[in-house]
Amino acid sequence: MKYLKKGLQRVSALAVFAGCVALLPFTALAQNFPTKPITIVAHTAAGSSTDLFARELALAAAPIFGKPVVVVNRPGGSGATQMSFINSAEPDGYTVGVNTGSHVTAMLTNLKGTYTPKDFSWIMLNQIDPYILAVHVDSPYKSLKDLVEAAKGGERVKIGGYGAVGASHNIAVQILAEKAGMPITWVSYPGSGDAATAVLGKHIDAVSINPGGTLAFVSAGRIRILAVMNENRVSSLPDVPTYAEAGYDVDTSWKQIRGLYGPKDIPMDIQEKLADGFFKAMETPRFKEYMKRSALESGNLGPDEYPQFIDETAKATQQWLTKLGITQ
Repeated sequence: MKYLKKGLQRVSALAVFAGCVALLPFTALAQNFPTKPITIVAHTAAGSSTDLFARELALAAAPIFGKPVVVVNRPGGSGATQMSFINSAEPDGYTVGVNTGSHVTAMLTNLKGTYTPKDFSWIMLNQIDPYILAVHVDSPYKSLKDLVEAAKGGERVKIGGYGAVGASHNIAVQILAEKAGMPITWVSYPGSGDAATAVLGKHIDAVSINPGGTLAFVSAGRIRILAVMNENRVSSLPDVPTYAEAGYDVDTSWKQIRGLYGPKDIPMDIQEKLADGFFKAMETPRFKEYMKRSALESGNLGPDEYPQFIDETAKATQQWLTKLGITQ
């Protein structure tokens, strides 16, 4: 027994040593990180609000990291294509993805059983973005009440946005529909830019989107925003009423989020370096102007807090998915 005990102690010591040796490459990587370009993978097509965020962040972060920060687009499957790409990447911090609330929805619906939040590294929360409803400038719906009353009166009101029923943009509409007692017809698009194009082409009656994806069209007199799902009016849209001001006192806590995540097991010190660098990028004058222009709020959660935030978001999303009859 004495010899067995000593043998086990030697095996344990060797196991600890082997573990330390295995960590040495990542420790060295963390000390020198980054030594090559960082890639940000967007799950939406070029021109969407998320794509714009990724490109503005990359532009601001490159001088801070001292290496290029490039953006690639991997749209498809309400985020499934990008999530597969991220999941299979090396956990070295050089490949990160933009995540939104739709990632959480996907893990509870079409990707349930494939991924859970524990399959990824949740690095930071960058943005909080209110939802709006917008129509073509020639739309007969001049106010949010016009649209609601038309739907309640029997008109087939088609509202489009990114993702399927149960995606974040859709749930924003469902919150209004439940409060107003109105039926809707949801039209899914692979990106917010596609949805905005659809409302410009009058293929849908309204679009559920975030302010940044419409401001250029509003300035050009092509789109009219009916209301913003926020506690207060946003500075870049001072003439647009809140849902409450428009007559529908909905829960405004449901907002779009944008953050950065990566493959599972990115070392914490590399995650912290990523978060620190990207938070510094968010303080640069150009990025702050972009945030102001797009009516965005900054997030401030790093790798210690963001995973818990994702778990809480998943619980809130599950409640809505159950209420909508999408999941049990």
